[in-house]
Amino acid sequence: MADENSKVVAKVERAWPSVMSLVGSTTALIGLFASIAGGITWLVSHHRHSTELQSKLALAQAQAKQREYQAAMESYGAILKEDPLYRPAIDQQLDTAFLWVENFSVLIREGQNASDLAGPQLDQLMGILDSGLTRTKGTQLADVQAHIGWAHWLNQHIAEREFGNAAEQNLHAALETDPSNVYANAMLGNWELQNGGSLEDAIQRFHIALKTGRARPFVRSLQLGGLIHLERKGARSEAVKVANDMRKSGESLDPQIKARIVGFCFDPVVTDHEELSESLTAAPPEEVWQTYLWLEDVPGASQDRALVHDFINANLLETGGKRQDSFAKYRELQQKLKGSSGAMKDSTDAAVARLSKR
Repeated sequence: MADENSKVVAKVERAWPSVMSLVGSTTALIGLFASIAGGITWLVSHHRHSTELQSKLALAQAQAKQREYQAAMESYGAILKEDPLYRPAIDQQLDTAFLWVENFSVLIREGQNASDLAGPQLDQLMGILDSGLTRTKGTQLADVQAHIGWAHWLNQHIAEREFGNAAEQNLHAALETDPSNVYANAMLGNWELQNGGSLEDAIQRFHIALKTGRARPFVRSLQLGGLIHLERKGARSEAVKVANDMRKSGESLDPQIKARIVGFCFDPVVTDHEELSESLTAAPPEEVWQTYLWLEDVPGASQDRALVHDFINANLLETGGKRQDSFAKYRELQQKLKGSSGAMKDSTDAAVARLSKR
């Protein structure tokens, strides 16, 4: 009996490791399945979260594209509140801040103050731009510095909350970071035109900015915005050169800007002979004529368009050295204007008298 019990115990002892091994394997399998299930749950949750972020990001992008910058900033802010390290939102929020600074404006209703509207928006922009300084370098750092400078300019001229030369300092800092930076050169060029700086230096800055090939429409807007109605010798000539280059390169130009260039450079009512001559000699005569027609062909043009064309053509012939053709054109126009009055008739009579003496 004792021998049989010993045999049973021996069998149990031999079987026990197998039983424990089976239990361990089963436990491991359960743990594995649990881990797999947890991983699948995480993947599903992560995918759902990623999809939601991408959807919110798409909304912010659409808002920025439609120039709803305030709404776009709120959308980016909501994303970053949920995931502060979400890099696409961080980068695109900074890009949108650039666009907002470049196109900044406020709509003031009766009884409202520009500072009350612009101030909080500019504060928000400054915060985003300042944070961009900590994670950018090289050309992108210069982009941030330049836009900070322009935001200071807006804070001074629109919000009227700032004085001093912070804008100029930041723009020069951007040039120290990247001497060929498109934004720093274009913004500083415009700043110089508006603040009595050197016309030649401003022109050179715009040339550098255009050479980069970046942000060309924005550069053109600052270039023409600084030149049009700048009552300084050489400004009209440069405005015509810019328009001529834009026409030749197929760049678009807003009809309102076209009309402003015509009024500044070619209007016989407000542009005297010396100023008109400056405009007409900005480029070869044929190019100037084609550019003038390109600028002047806008909706709402004067009913006296044909007479103005004749007047500009006569002046262009004169400045181009074609005295006889010019004189004949002036005499023909003089007959058409006979019995009328005004600046164009006076200028035509003066031209006939001037050429008659030669």
